[in-house]
Amino acid sequence: MRRLLLAAALALALTGCGAPAAAPAEVPGPDALAAATGPVTVTLWHGLGGAAGKALDAQVAAFNAANTGKIELQAAYQGSYADTLAKYAAALRDGGTPSILVTNDITTGFVRDTGQTIPAQDLAAANPGDLDLASLRPAARNYYTAEGKLLAVPLATSMPLLYVNDALLARAGVQKLSLGTLDGVAAAARLVREHTGVAGLVQPFDGWWFEQLTAAAGRRYCTPGNGREAGGATALTPARTAITTMAGVYRDGAGLDTGVDGNAALKAFAGNQVGMMINSSGAIGGLKQAGTTGWTALPYPLSGDRASSGALIGGAAMWVDGPGHSAAEQVASWKAISFLASAAAQAPFSQASGYAPVASAVDTDGGEQAFLAANPAYDVLRRQFADTPAVPATAGCLTGALSGVRAEVVDRMQAAFSGAEPVDAALTEAERAATQKITDYRKQAGQ
Repeated sequence: MRRLLLAAALALALTGCGAPAAAPAEVPGPDALAAATGPVTVTLWHGLGGAAGKALDAQVAAFNAANTGKIELQAAYQGSYADTLAKYAAALRDGGTPSILVTNDITTGFVRDTGQTIPAQDLAAANPGDLDLASLRPAARNYYTAEGKLLAVPLATSMPLLYVNDALLARAGVQKLSLGTLDGVAAAARLVREHTGVAGLVQPFDGWWFEQLTAAAGRRYCTPGNGREAGGATALTPARTAITTMAGVYRDGAGLDTGVDGNAALKAFAGNQVGMMINSSGAIGGLKQAGTTGWTALPYPLSGDRASSGALIGGAAMWVDGPGHSAAEQVASWKAISFLASAAAQAPFSQASGYAPVASAVDTDGGEQAFLAANPAYDVLRRQFADTPAVPATAGCLTGALSGVRAEVVDRMQAAFSGAEPVDAALTEAERAATQKITDYRKQAGQ
């Protein structure tokens, strides 16, 4: 259903709007807000539910309290990210887009292609007294940057981690120091299976994970330049060796297939049905909520050089809408984003939501240090986030077709991992089908 909603949103936006709207030629600065005759209302649409949604509401209230009589930020939950995007696409056609759109990583290429938003880099340059982009983690900036320009400001950032069952690894004779590489994890999975009788490894089969394997190999998932150079992405180029290594774990019977649902993988790990789990950092909260003990979080395993490879970020970013919004509203929107991305807001937001703080200055916050000391898994996440190099591989593939690409890859990789189809043949077909999705999207978008 989520894929169908995303596809519908894409078709609605690109066919209903015609050519993308042009962002303002001149980006407004502080004078535009100063000239406002009354309080400026800023609307924010988002898809953050649960604890993250409550954490965002708390920071919205803090911003409004500090800007009484000047700016009123109105945040509205729109349902899932797919629901949010569908509503936004309808608004592009019918009017009434929000001042700020908060949407997830997979939609980055699509939102850019609408031409409706103002690049964060331009707003920062026009408003030097607000957010300093250098204060954001390099890995987060890297993901939302194209052709050298930051497009959106990250708000809620997740990363993949390796979770291990301490007792099962000990029984199998696995040393945690061996788990920094993909080969080490693959070998450990087989040892766990051999010595304990339970599966060695589980991970969701969502398309994000094949992108992760490629980034961790130091490879670009699409070409040219992971879609971040002039002209954009034209073809899929996953890391065949890394994906083949992971497929081998499952084909040998050392992997546990729980499908695309990350919660199913978490349930299996929490139930001692598997020795290791690769899952989002969001699983930390799930394991704590389940009361699971005797586990350790480790960095995501790499198969490439540490200087040129690493994990990809996930989560959501904040975009400022241009056409249809006054100059004062645009500047007020940037002030709201500047606050939400600041260390003052990110420290409590990340602690309440479980996302990694995007503001590097949070590291020196006394409250954050106390939180990390009490929650070592989050400290692993923070250190991985800080240490991930901002290189082409860790930027991820930027294309408005990414939702369709993921669907094509997942279907074929599931066949390869189960042994129903040779890995090499499945990868060849995945590359062909995903490249066709990119080609079709480019034609529809007039690229």
